[in-house]
Amino acid sequence: MRKFITKRLLQSIVILFFVSFIIYGIMRCMPSSYVETQARALSTQPGAKSYDEWITQLNEAYGLDVGVIQGYGKWLSKAIVCDFGDSWYWNVPVTVKFGKVIWHSFALGMASFILEVVIAIPLGIISARKQYSKTDYAVTVIALMGISIPSFFLATLLKYIFSVKLGWFDLFGVVGRMHEQLSPFGQFLDVAKHFVLPVITLTIISMGSLMRYTRTNMLEVLNADFIRTARAKGLTEKRVVNYHAFRNTLIPIVTLLGSSIPNLFAGAMVTETIFQIPGIGYTSYQSMVQGDIPFTMFYMVFLAFLTLLGTVIADVLYAVVDPRVRVN
Repeated sequence: MRKFITKRLLQSIVILFFVSFIIYGIMRCMPSSYVETQARALSTQPGAKSYDEWITQLNEAYGLDVGVIQGYGKWLSKAIVCDFGDSWYWNVPVTVKFGKVIWHSFALGMASFILEVVIAIPLGIISARKQYSKTDYAVTVIALMGISIPSFFLATLLKYIFSVKLGWFDLFGVVGRMHEQLSPFGQFLDVAKHFVLPVITLTIISMGSLMRYTRTNMLEVLNADFIRTARAKGLTEKRVVNYHAFRNTLIPIVTLLGSSIPNLFAGAMVTETIFQIPGIGYTSYQSMVQGDIPFTMFYMVFLAFLTLLGTVIADVLYAVVDPRVRVN
């Protein structure tokens, strides 16, 4: 297992190197750039240099006057020591801005992840146990709705109903107008209240696939020979399902959940943008719109790192959950 993990980590490093190079090349080809915007703004000031002179000066200052390979080499030499430069739009180091916004995304992702697991897996098991019943059809409809409804539509609908019509929640933000005057516990409740609609949005759109995945695997296990043997021995249906069937269904589910754990830090760009939650997704969207290459580059490489980490975690969890799996 140790050799397997080491091998996968080395492979991930090589893949991350090539992925980051591709991302850097794409970033250099962005149609919108902070350099162009800044040069245009500076050239309009009284007695300022021309637009072309500002472009040349800013490109030299940000290292954009050299080729892609040379520029990537400079970026990589700094990125190895966790120096991703300063954000052009936010005017702070990229890592500093990342440290300020990541915890909003983590809280949002963790809450939705817990609700997804608590709701989707039991409903998937119940749907499999009562195949072709009204309960099964109801769960299937809920799952398909969660899979099919776009997040921006669901978020907008929830805001219209619960914020505009009922007035239960604020339209956007993470704190209310009277936040500073509340007690520490009141401030916590205020923040939690602003996270209700975003968490509901992420939970609904993410639990559908897990629900269907659980149902499919549970049906496959319930039709296996060892389940029929357990029933023939006179075991209760509750023990057959909860002990024998669920343990074998848990293997692929844990693998799936393992690959989704890094997504807790990835942020939800659409949901965070609609509710204006200052998480990593919303911040990255603002950076992309403004042509902030350093922060956008960091965010894209960060997503690639999380994806590779998720695959490694999923493989390791599969071997941990199922003792029959051994790696040569």
